[in-house]
Amino acid sequence: MPLTKPTTAFSESLLAHAIMHRAWVPVFMMIGISLLSGTAGVQVGAWSFVGIDKVGHFVVFGLLGIAWSRCLSSQLPAGRRLLLATFLTTLFGFLDELHQFHNPERYFEWADLLADACGAFALAASYLYIRPWQTFLELDFRHFLLLRFESKPTKCPK
Repeated sequence: MPLTKPTTAFSESLLAHAIMHRAWVPVFMMIGISLLSGTAGVQVGAWSFVGIDKVGHFVVFGLLGIAWSRCLSSQLPAGRRLLLATFLTTLFGFLDELHQFHNPERYFEWADLLADACGAFALAASYLYIRPWQTFLELDFRHFLLLRFESKPTKCPK
């Protein structure tokens, strides 16, 4: 029996689209971030310099912003997807900072939240508006990882 597209109103909603298309990526990223932020501070050793933690926040939450941008419906205008991805990521960043506030070895820092929001906005914008970057992120790397052998017809010697 062929699969048909459901015709319910829910199937056309933005939430349904997000659930069906890559929504698991930002969810698992947020779980990982929450688990890591609940532990003691990360030691960076030789990489330590003033602001290294802000760079980490910028990059990690920027990648989360890209993940949200990818799972939001492409029927939304890019600007709206950018704002929504930035909002969702920043909201999670705020909740994560509150989570850290209750850890005796961590603390709430507004600068971290600012780095989260800036990273989400910058990297989500780069994904949505820089076409070669978007194309690269949309590549299916499974094809590069699999060895593919094509059988080519050979002519028998006469």
